[in-house]
Amino acid sequence: MYSIWLQNSIHNDKIYNLIERYAREEKKDSFFPHVTLVSKINSYEKAMEVLQLLSNKKCNITFDKISTGDTYFQKLYLESSDNSYFFNSVSKIEGWPNLWVPHLSLSYGDELPKSFDLGELNELIPITISFDTLSLYKTGPKVSEWKEITTLLMD
Repeated sequence: MYSIWLQNSIHNDKIYNLIERYAREEKKDSFFPHVTLVSKINSYEKAMEVLQLLSNKKCNITFDKISTGDTYFQKLYLESSDNSYFFNSVSKIEGWPNLWVPHLSLSYGDELPKSFDLGELNELIPITISFDTLSLYKTGPKVSEWKEITTLLMD
């Protein structure tokens, strides 16, 4: 499978360090901070087609909410009250979004990280992140096997 991510070419240290810490504590694989714009693309050719449909404009997104979820890849994450950029970005893709919640994950897993501290996370938000890169990744159930295929710097 393939996924297309919105990223910053220079990762936010606070967020990246938090992701690294949670992964280390939970003995899980770490990942780069990103917002998944499109996932579950079944071929490279289709992924490249979809990549061309996405907005190529840099953006600043303010994440102002800490959320927890019930799925492995949406266990602990940041959300933005204003998701219009994300939805406008994917508006040309037929059949997408499908129950999609734009978010920036901090931790993957079946449980919240042991050192999860809502107070610490509340000090992090609101946080504004500049996104300037679209990245195509080969993804799947094992984070350790994810592989960057290509990146496009945005205008």
